[in-house]
Amino acid sequence: MNRLEFGILVASLREDMRWTQLELAEKSGMDVSVISNIERGARRTLLKDNLLLKLVDGLQLTTMERQEFMFAASGVKESDMVRKETQRSKKQFDPGFFLKEQAEYIGCIAVPVLVTDSFCDVLLANNCALEYYNTPDALSKEANNVTAGFNMMRYVFHSDATYPDRIKDDKWEMQALINLRYFRRRTMRVRSKPYFSILLKELHNNKNYPSFERYWRKMLFESFDYYSTPIEKPDSDNDNAVVGLESQLAVTPYGELYLQQLLPMNKKTHKRFGEIMNKVGEGYLQLAPFPDKRKQ
Repeated sequence: MNRLEFGILVASLREDMRWTQLELAEKSGMDVSVISNIERGARRTLLKDNLLLKLVDGLQLTTMERQEFMFAASGVKESDMVRKETQRSKKQFDPGFFLKEQAEYIGCIAVPVLVTDSFCDVLLANNCALEYYNTPDALSKEANNVTAGFNMMRYVFHSDATYPDRIKDDKWEMQALINLRYFRRRTMRVRSKPYFSILLKELHNNKNYPSFERYWRKMLFESFDYYSTPIEKPDSDNDNAVVGLESQLAVTPYGELYLQQLLPMNKKTHKRFGEIMNKVGEGYLQLAPFPDKRKQ
C-alpha cells in the first residue's frame, strides 16, 4: 500500500468503530494531528514501529488483523509483490489459463473446496462444495447481476441464505462472528479499493442482509479472539463435523488468491463426503470473474 491507501485503511477502520479522529487519538495515546496526517497520507508523519503499535492497540485489532495491518503499512505495492519475469523467460501471467488449471485440480479433491480472492469473492467451487453448501437457486441465478453476488458473506448473511439453517441455534452467533472476523481480516489490505466500499455498503443493507450489521457491530467490540483457541473435539455422531483450512494459493498481478477447504473431523463426516463425491463426481464451477476490472 502507498501512504494514501494506508490512510484510507486507517480511516475505514476508525469509521467501523464510529469514532472521530479525536477519539482514535485518545484511545491510541497520540496527537489528533498525527491521526489526521496519517489518514491524509501526509509523508511528514513517519510510520515508526511504536506509532503503528499504538494504532493497532487503539483500533482494538485481533492478532491476525494486526498482522495484516502491519503488512499494509510496509508501503510496498501489491504489484511489486510479484516477481518480475526475466528477459530470458519472457513468460507472461495468463489469468484464464491459470484459473482453468487450478479449477481442474480442485475438481478432483474429495472434500469441499473454494478458491477465493482478497475480497472473499468465490472464483471457483468444486462439485463437492456446491453439493455440500447447497446454495439456493435464488442466490445463484442473481449472482452475476447484483453487488456482492459472489461474496462469501452473501451466502452466510443474505435473507435467502440457507447457511444459518445448517448451524445449531446455540452455535449460530459464534459462527456469524467467526465469519465476520475472517472477512474483516482477509479484506484488510483491499479496503482502499472502491469496490470494497461498494461491497460493505451492500452488506449493510438491512433489507437484504437483516443480521449483518448487528453481528458486525458485535464483532467489532468482541474481546474473544476465536482464531487463538484450539479446535474443539467434535461429537462422533455429527455428520457435519468439519474444520476449515485456508492456504495462500497464488500471488498474482491481480491480487492474492486463496484455497479454502473443509476437512472431516470424524468418520461420519468423512463418510458423508464420500457419499457426496459418489453422487456428484469430479468437476467444478467458475463463479466470480478473474481478473475483475472493478477490483483493480
